[in-house]
Amino acid sequence: MPPDTQPRIERLFVKPARNEPMRAVEALALVARFGIAGDIHAHKLSPRQVLVTLASELDALGLAPGTLYENLVIEGAVPEDFRPGSAIVSGAVEIRLTMHCEPCQRIAPLVGNLAAMVGRRGILGVVVHGGTLRTGDAVSLIPGRYSPLPASVQQKFSDFVATIPAGRVVRYRDVTMAIGVDDSFVRALPGYIRRNLDAGLPLHRIVDGRGQLLAALPQQAGMLAAEGVPSDGAVDLSRFLWQG
Repeated sequence: MPPDTQPRIERLFVKPARNEPMRAVEALALVARFGIAGDIHAHKLSPRQVLVTLASELDALGLAPGTLYENLVIEGAVPEDFRPGSAIVSGAVEIRLTMHCEPCQRIAPLVGNLAAMVGRRGILGVVVHGGTLRTGDAVSLIPGRYSPLPASVQQKFSDFVATIPAGRVVRYRDVTMAIGVDDSFVRALPGYIRRNLDAGLPLHRIVDGRGQLLAALPQQAGMLAAEGVPSDGAVDLSRFLWQG
């Protein structure tokens, strides 16, 4: 691509805490397999470590940078190259784009019709190689570098549960984080567990928020004990919690 048409970072934002506004910054420190240093969404399990959008999309929507709670705004990119499965590369930094960010109620007062925002809020990603990004840095979009995450929540659930290592457990909220759904999805997880009892997944490695065993899995204590995880109705999360 000729130098004068090289995509560049137009704006950068960080969200330090849940109830704080997005903060415009000149540089972001990205940590591999974790996310943006100092950002509320940084977590090893999360496929939502970074939210990226295009300046052209914000212009088309008539929105100011930062409105969609994005971390990166890229100008000059070819929209066809900006999709789940693409990579964003700038110097040593590489971000894998995982899935479209769904519109949610917190942006409703700013954008009006949420249905019209489907597929337009930006794309989420994870940090593959860390480093520092600065406004004005050149970036490359490499389409097809990775496989996009499946659109099906069921498939995301199955894929994640299969990765939980023997001898460790995760909580309901760790599952929702890892499959990239809203925290409220915790209420649906017991149903997913019951529907997958015969799927050959290590469901016994899921516990509730306090480490308590699940009523839907009567053999859970024995299965965990066979993996070296003792329990007396609950698992010691300080010893056996897995977070990626």
